[in-house]
Amino acid sequence: MKRNLLPILLMCLFLAGLYACKPPDDIIIDEREEQFEDGATKVNMWIHDFEDWNNLLNFKQRMDFNDILDDGIQLEQTLIDTGTFEDLIRSARETGNEPDIYMVSYGNLYKEIQNGYAADITDLLPQSSFDDLYDTATSGVRYDNRYYGYPILMEPSTLLFYNKTLLETYGETSVVPSNWDDFTQLLSTIKTNISAANVKGLYPFDVPKGIGLGWASWGLQLSSTGGLALSNDWRTSRLLDPGYEDLAGLWKTLYENRYVPLSSGDYTEVINDLCLDKLVMTTAGSWSIATVINDYPDLIDNIGVAVMPTFSGDTNIPTATNGGWVYVISEASENKEAAAKVLEYLVAGATDKPLEYFRGARYAKASPRISVQNAITAELSSQTDVPQAWINVLTSVAALAPMEPIYPWDVSIAVSAMLENVALGNSIQSEIDNAHQTIINLITTNNLAGNNPRGS
Repeated sequence: MKRNLLPILLMCLFLAGLYACKPPDDIIIDEREEQFEDGATKVNMWIHDFEDWNNLLNFKQRMDFNDILDDGIQLEQTLIDTGTFEDLIRSARETGNEPDIYMVSYGNLYKEIQNGYAADITDLLPQSSFDDLYDTATSGVRYDNRYYGYPILMEPSTLLFYNKTLLETYGETSVVPSNWDDFTQLLSTIKTNISAANVKGLYPFDVPKGIGLGWASWGLQLSSTGGLALSNDWRTSRLLDPGYEDLAGLWKTLYENRYVPLSSGDYTEVINDLCLDKLVMTTAGSWSIATVINDYPDLIDNIGVAVMPTFSGDTNIPTATNGGWVYVISEASENKEAAAKVLEYLVAGATDKPLEYFRGARYAKASPRISVQNAITAELSSQTDVPQAWINVLTSVAALAPMEPIYPWDVSIAVSAMLENVALGNSIQSEIDNAHQTIINLITTNNLAGNNPRGS
């Protein structure tokens, strides 16, 4: 039977000299006694250190699971900083201390499968759990008709957020243009008026930079070129296709005219700069909706959300990819069945636990499960936290967004490097040519041609 122990915040597990930190000091967990079961099978789950509300909910759901007195399973969590995850799990694998369950993005799951790290969970969960997935989500976790992870969420990577008051004050409009030519003209107006008012530290716009640009540019590539950096069959680079020159030219315009800051913080947190009056508009992911509502509730009525502009002005095309996270059971785990029970409880079984997550996310993400998304839809009509206009934009973008690509990350780095080198003043054509050749070399080096596991 389980026995009561002192209230705790998080189990800090020491793994071959590696440890996960306790929750940040500004996370407060209601005083609660966590239950521990003598002789229970311990299942260790590595979770990424996300927003405070997300971490807090993960801790709460762990405690809920451990309140079950007769399951013979003890769930333990290790909070991992996303930036150090790869190094930590590599070290854990070298010493035989892999977690039983860990989180991986859709884009990185196939790599885990290729390397033999992700267990086949097809027979570990009820078939009904997989039948409940949308086709888009299924395409992200099923390879060769076998399932290697269970999806947690889906979220569009690129939306446009704007400060209504600042847009009207400096842009002299309340409308965000739908095409890039008009949009850059608006940026010019905003910059001129900011300068005339002698306002310091305020930029018209911001775009992803560094690592964030590698994946946040996928939506921009789709809307600009009709595809991504590799052809669907992975046989060739698309960098010479129409559209990439336009996209590179846009980047040149944004930076040459100082419409965007030369440096920014992490793309996942750029919404804070908008809310702190450092930006008039910004590109951001759908998760930023939760940040605005949770951290800046007084600004809700003054923040607008729009579809990203396109070169054609048509916003009824893909302008983002659907990204998100998947729970994976380690192939090396000796407790796969117990780990599967944990997944069934948290994400793959009854709808109550997943619903807690999407409520906490302020409905800024979509569920990969049909039943859960239906429950979310039923709640949206009665909730008042999230403006309906935001939900309409999010829904329309997500419906058109394909799943994020799974080709090697170096391909995306080649594209982001091309854009950033153009932003530094380098020749557009030479940078496109360089990126094209880099990707051709990556196709050869990684034997990619004809080997897209999602098919051609």
